[in-house]
Amino acid sequence: MSIQARTQKTVSEAQTTDPRADYISVGIDNEGAHHVYRTTDESVHVIENGERTVRYDLEDVEKTIDDWIDYIADRRGGFEVQYLFKTMADAIVGAVEVGDQ
Repeated sequence: MSIQARTQKTVSEAQTTDPRADYISVGIDNEGAHHVYRTTDESVHVIENGERTVRYDLEDVEKTIDDWIDYIADRRGGFEVQYLFKTMADAIVGAVEVGDQ
């Protein structure tokens, strides 16, 4: 885990070219920690008891938010994912389940 200084230019460029929100709530793990994905610098922030306990730079280790979700699900025994669709298959299954109701 490392914390890198971001320049205003880097953050501004990301904001103008990336259609995603700056912060995306990923979910809550089985221990009650909230995981938030910051898209402007590809980092994950873990919030426990109202305080940030972890900041993890995905780019530094060449991982994606999907890798993080899998890691937390395995490490903490489960994860209530709020992130829209991890894979195209999840999107298709979600569409089929909604259509069946």
